[in-house]
This record gives sequence, C-alpha cells and structure tokens, in this order.
Amino acid sequence: MKISTLILVIILISGISGCKKNKCNEHLSDVKGLIAFTLRDAGGKLQIFTISADGTNRKQLTFDGENGRPDWSHDGKKIIFMSIRNGAVGIWVMNEYGTNQQFLAEGVAPDWSPDGRKIAYTSANSQIWVMDADGNNKHPITNSSTTKIAPSWSPDGREMVFVIPKNPTSPSDPQPEIGIINTDGTNERILTVADRINTDGMVAICETANDANAPSWSPVDNKISFWSGIENQYGQVWVINSDGTGSKQLTEDCNHRNSDDPSWSPDGKKIIFSTGRSGRNELWVMDADGSNEKRITHIDASPFPGRASWQPVK
Repeated sequence: MKISTLILVIILISGISGCKKNKCNEHLSDVKGLIAFTLRDAGGKLQIFTISADGTNRKQLTFDGENGRPDWSHDGKKIIFMSIRNGAVGIWVMNEYGTNQQFLAEGVAPDWSPDGRKIAYTSANSQIWVMDADGNNKHPITNSSTTKIAPSWSPDGREMVFVIPKNPTSPSDPQPEIGIINTDGTNERILTVADRINTDGMVAICETANDANAPSWSPVDNKISFWSGIENQYGQVWVINSDGTGSKQLTEDCNHRNSDDPSWSPDGKKIIFSTGRSGRNELWVMDADGSNEKRITHIDASPFPGRASWQPVK
C-alpha cells in the first residue's frame, strides 16, 4: 500500500487524541496483563511498547520503521500491528517479547479474531479482508464501492463492526459512522443511526457528536466502545449495544479536549483510551461505565491511530 493511500486511510480510522470527576482511587498494580501502546523513540520514530496497567515496567518491542495500532492475540502470546518499512505499509506479527517479527499482508487496522485463528484487516482497496493467523488464505468479506475500515470482531466471531465514511474522499470531513456486518459478509447495516450530543454530564452541551469512529467490541458481551464528535476536531468516548440501543457517553470535556481510540480489558470491566485533556496525548483507563478514570502513561500516535491493546492472561 502506498504512503499516500495510507495517509487517507489513517485519517478515516482515527480521530485526534485530545471531565468528568476523576476519582483516581483505584490501585492498578495488581491488574494482570501488559498494555501494548505507541510512543516515539529517541530518534523520533513511532514504536510499540508494553507497560503494566499501573504505568510501570515499560519496554520497547519494535525498533525498525514506524509501527503502531498493536492488537494482542487471544492467548496473549503474540501481537499484530501496522508498520511502515521500506516505504510501504503492512500488517506484521511478533511474539510478546518483540522477537520473530514477520510480515503478513499489505493493509491496515488489523484485529485478531476471538479464537486467534483469523485476522481481519482493511485491504488496499478499502474493504474488509480476513486471513489466517499465519497470513495465508486471504479473502474479502466485503466487496462494494463503499469504503469500510478498521474491523473489530464480536466475542463469538459471528459479526464485526467497522468504520464507514459517508464522504471518504475528503480528508477534512469524511463523515464516518459505525457499520456492522456478519462475518460471512451478509446483513450489513449502520449502527450509529441516532444523533448524539456530547455534554458535561449534566445539561451543558459541549459539542455535536454526529461523526462516529474507532469502534472496539467488548470481548465479553454486546457492548461496543467508540469515539463520537466532530471528525478532525474533538469528541468523546461512547458505548453502544450491538443492536443500536443503549448509546451512552462515557468521557466528558467541555474544553473540547479530545478522548479517543477506546479498547477493552480482557474481562470487559475496563476501557483504556487516549486523551489530550492534560495538553498532550496520554493513555488513561476507566471502568466500563466511565467512572474511576486514571492516567497510565503518555503516548504518541501519528501516523497511526492511538488505540492501545490489553494483554489477555490465561
């Protein structure tokens, strides 16, 4: 995939990482599993690191090219990620320690299936494809003129959510929504059909929230976290049920500081997300209902989305 194509796709699959009461009273030192995230190295290149949930034990895993959007396998032994190497963007895999890095496919935004056997991703033609975990048996799930980006599997592996921009040729105003489809390619529909308004948690309106992006399906139930706001400006983290009901705003900030790129803990009880609320990009964690927000570490993202991934520990 050419770099020019990558830039447009990345704009569509990621908002910009920028309050409700911040209790910060939860101790995370005993939470299992490492969090994979992105940070610039000493040379200014974007690399993948891991860190404990309490912000300790940071370790760099990638050193070549520019790398981002990591996703742990179901057994916590491997990470798939996006990488720009030798002028091309593709999907790579490595083990939990960063060794044995292997190229799998041209494409972006990989997401591991719940059983670890498949990887969904966005191909060079902006459609959803699936391949085996070793990179074999690549085949399309969608095949239409409508751009479909950044798939995320349901816990049972029968459905996916994804981003569907209504105005895909515009980098400044792509007008993204969240779509949903069966993994056999049938029953495609729009999930975020209702209007949303970001508020301060009471009555004040912070901004309109017509755009929707960065979906992540809970590993345990029908909840889908996502970003909603004004694309390329600001927005907040929301959740919605897979049938389109129960839409709820989780993060708040009427100073228009963005919170974005949510993803779930393996037990579905917590959500990690990127936010610009302190004046620079940081990775935070909160309970799945939006309470108990706590900072983990600072992060970097561009040219990739800032979504982090929490390691399942068996």
